[in-house]
Parts: sequence; structure tokens; C-alpha cells
Amino acid sequence: LLSDKDRHVKAKAAGALQSLAVDEDNQKKIKALGAIPLVTKLLSSRTPEVQSNAAGCLHNLAVNDEEAQRMVADSGAVPPLVNLINTASPDLQAKAAATIWSIAGVEDNRRRIMEAGGIPSLVKVLSGKSTDAQTKASGAIRCLTMSAFTRPEFERTGAVPHLVALLSSGHQELTINAAGALENLGG
Repeated sequence: LLSDKDRHVKAKAAGALQSLAVDEDNQKKIKALGAIPLVTKLLSSRTPEVQSNAAGCLHNLAVNDEEAQRMVADSGAVPPLVNLINTASPDLQAKAAATIWSIAGVEDNRRRIMEAGGIPSLVKVLSGKSTDAQTKASGAIRCLTMSAFTRPEFERTGAVPHLVALLSSGHQELTINAAGALENLGG
């Protein structure tokens, strides 16, 4: 169904996988069946619903699972995720940033994200209007800044003023992420 020519079928299939991927047993089955590369291909769909469901599925698979984090990055997901962050859609920005955040726990993936242009893309989201997208982007930034090799790129892109501005956002998770990223950048 993920390879069906009908975009509505693809969207529903990716949405079903996204929902199934919340359960740990289903996550194991999805990984074992080799679905991650198929879902990754859907990130490049022309249909926003397909893209959103695919990003959500990859996020659900990768959260708290280092093996899945590596599998998602190895499947080539990073460049299309960065492309989704660069769209005008706050939903796609949030879903893609959440997925980047979920795979950024692996140091090698942080390098891939940086090399794919993910850092300036995430920083740009910080000045947007969507609190959800800002929260996910700041979480990804917080994780990425744990690696010293990413810090010069964050400085080059002017991340610090955006992160400082988010400290007074009034949204707890956003404030925590911004403060954590600033702490990492200072270290």
C-alpha cells in the first residue's frame, strides 16, 4: 500500500503505520519487515498528508530506540526531512523537526543533519509563528548542540538571539529546550 500509485491510499497507509508505530511490539515488526526505507521514500511525495504521516511514522519508530534512529538516518531520511522543515507548512515543519529531534540522539546522525543543512533550517523555524514547530525545532537544536562540532554552525547561523527570545515564550517545553541549547552552546 505504501507503493500504491493513488496518493490517498499512500496517505492512509502511512497514517496507519504512524498509528501502529506507537506500540513497541508493532515498532519491532515494522522494522523487521523493512518498512523504514519505504516510509522514507514517502517523505518526497508531492502530497503533504503523505509527507506528514511518513515523518510521523519515522518519528514514532525512532523515539527512544537507538537502532531505529540509525536505521532512519541510514535509509536516507535526513535530506528529505530537512526539505520538509524548509516548507511553509507549520505541520510539516513540526513533524520533520520532531523526527530530526528523535534521531539526533546518535552522534553520527548529528553530523548527517548538519551536513544536510539541517541547522540553518531549524534555526529559521525558531522565528516562525507555530509554537509546536518552534518546540520541536528547539528540541532538535538542544540535542544537536550536545556535539561540539555543531556549535560553530549554530553560531554562524545566529541561533543564540532566537533561542534567547524563546526563553520568555511562556511555553514550558519551548523554554526548557531553548535554555538547554543555550547551555550547550556556552559549554
